[in-house]
Amino acid sequence: MPENNCFSLNTARVEQSPFLHFTANSILPADKITQVFKWFQDTGIWNLVETDFYEQYEFSLLHTELPENMLFLVSEETLSYIEQKYVQEFGVNALKLVDIVAHKLVNEQRIGIHNDFINGEETHRMVLHINPYWKEENGGLLLLFKSTKPEDIVKIVKPADNTAFGFEISRQSNHAVSKIYNFTRFTIVYTFKQI
Repeated sequence: MPENNCFSLNTARVEQSPFLHFTANSILPADKITQVFKWFQDTGIWNLVETDFYEQYEFSLLHTELPENMLFLVSEETLSYIEQKYVQEFGVNALKLVDIVAHKLVNEQRIGIHNDFINGEETHRMVLHINPYWKEENGGLLLLFKSTKPEDIVKIVKPADNTAFGFEISRQSNHAVSKIYNFTRFTIVYTFKQI
């Protein structure tokens, strides 16, 4: 593992259905995940974004002056490590970073079914969950579908603390996030483009 990379995707398990993806746990050391969680709770730089299928708070880590103890989230070593995992597991040649965005969903918010496909401008995404006090009754489940119909749900991914979900973006990568109940759900989304 590169010296300035704190990430570990050694537990990644790749699946083909309903679209190419992996899940992994124990991504960051306990002290690092705790620091990120505290920063997300304390910072006031969240911006509300509303579209036709979601409402959430977010900000780009690439366009924000990060505290020194958060620089590992955007380090070249970290990004290279994540890219190499996609090369290894998904067989891609190389990736270029598009953005790194922190997301926050609060009570009653949800994300409708969508696939993230925008004509190949983004091809791979990894979501890091930062939710130390999450319980199933809080909702915020990541739902995977084999079509755009709600009844075609195939898999449920729990947003458990310090877990990751990585996937290949395509017209088939339909997913959603169920409604939040009495909770604040944090994630960091790494987005890449195949080159």
